[in-house]
Amino acid sequence: MKRLALALLAFAASSAVSAEQGAPSADAPKDASTPTQSAPPAAMSHHPAAACAEAKVDCAATAVPAFAKDGRLWVAFSVGKSLYAAASSDNGATFSAPTAIATIGDGVIDAHGDARPKIVALKDGTLLASYTTRPDKQMIGTIFTARSTDGGKTFSAPQALLAEGGQRFDSILVNRKGRIYAGWLDKTHALKAKAEGREFLGSGVAFAYSDDGGKTFKGKSILIDHACECCRMSGALDKDGTPVFAWRQVLDGNVRDHMVAKLSADAAQATATRVSDDDWAINSCPHHGPSIAIDAAGDWHVVWFTKGKKRQGLYYARSLDAGKSFSEPEKFGDDARAAGHPTLVAAKGRLYRVWKEFDGATTTIAMQMSRDNGKSWSAPRVVAQTLDASDHPELIAHNGAAYLSWLTHKEGYRLMPLPRDEKSAAAPQ
Repeated sequence: MKRLALALLAFAASSAVSAEQGAPSADAPKDASTPTQSAPPAAMSHHPAAACAEAKVDCAATAVPAFAKDGRLWVAFSVGKSLYAAASSDNGATFSAPTAIATIGDGVIDAHGDARPKIVALKDGTLLASYTTRPDKQMIGTIFTARSTDGGKTFSAPQALLAEGGQRFDSILVNRKGRIYAGWLDKTHALKAKAEGREFLGSGVAFAYSDDGGKTFKGKSILIDHACECCRMSGALDKDGTPVFAWRQVLDGNVRDHMVAKLSADAAQATATRVSDDDWAINSCPHHGPSIAIDAAGDWHVVWFTKGKKRQGLYYARSLDAGKSFSEPEKFGDDARAAGHPTLVAAKGRLYRVWKEFDGATTTIAMQMSRDNGKSWSAPRVVAQTLDASDHPELIAHNGAAYLSWLTHKEGYRLMPLPRDEKSAAAPQ
């Protein structure tokens, strides 16, 4: 039965939730603001516009990297109404001429903050790109995928993931057997409820899988309802190759805390656990999703941002029993610097977490490393900074190394290797 074992939660809520209320620009230093309970702070809100209008990575507002089997770094990005892919053979120092994947006639391509185009590289060399389009100033979108089987020279005609729109914030994972898993937030149930005059908070959480390199996706189904509708989903592969996704959930009383769910191999069932109990009741959209990483030992690690009654700031927790329980949340980051947008990655016995901070003039990316599966962490170290607007940080692991991927208006795209030893990781700021 396609049903989530989620009896521990009641989802009824009493107050309405706005659909992506406007919030101050997140990343341009001039837009930094003091966090409040009702208005999202600068570090958690929307994203700056693109830096320029040329078809190149440095002009985009967001960039998501992926390493191919041949060692090339691929980046999917959008400029204006077009989506592109470009490759780098020198870890992001230079990029090939971009390949146009799609150009839309109306509306916009989601490419800001938690919503962004993505690309994954399969073992056989196939590239799978995904992106979301939506009408301008509306937040109900359609997820498209496109494939390249000639090394990124051309891409197939984009295919909508579902026939009817209402989906956003996709997350795509590929396991060692080549099965592709997709998770996304889906408004189908919300739209149906609205048409019937019923109250419905948030979005559904939907999943599907592909065994033909992304040509088709099977088992498309909403397994969980009432996810917060405007935060990214994060995914990681468990030790057995099945996916685990994390997202922000709308709980009883309009509380927006975090959940994780492990899918069955056929994406037909999901077993969910509540990660955080911060009690963040907010009648708005945080645009500030969690991040999950799973290490080689099979331990789950989650970081998130909250402004709850119990906790405020950035937090980390881990699970040593495959999500059945999580450790007491550990605080990190500097609240005085508007710490936000944390993300995690595991790489060959090391665990990294990075996040953004802003001191009123400079936006920095801080980093900590753990060599004991999250029991202890190195001192925070600034690994990148900018005086202008910037993307959120992305982490990627390749051949046992971890990299920070960061796009800023002033410096352009950067892929920075992170330290592998405790001494350099603990270097003072």
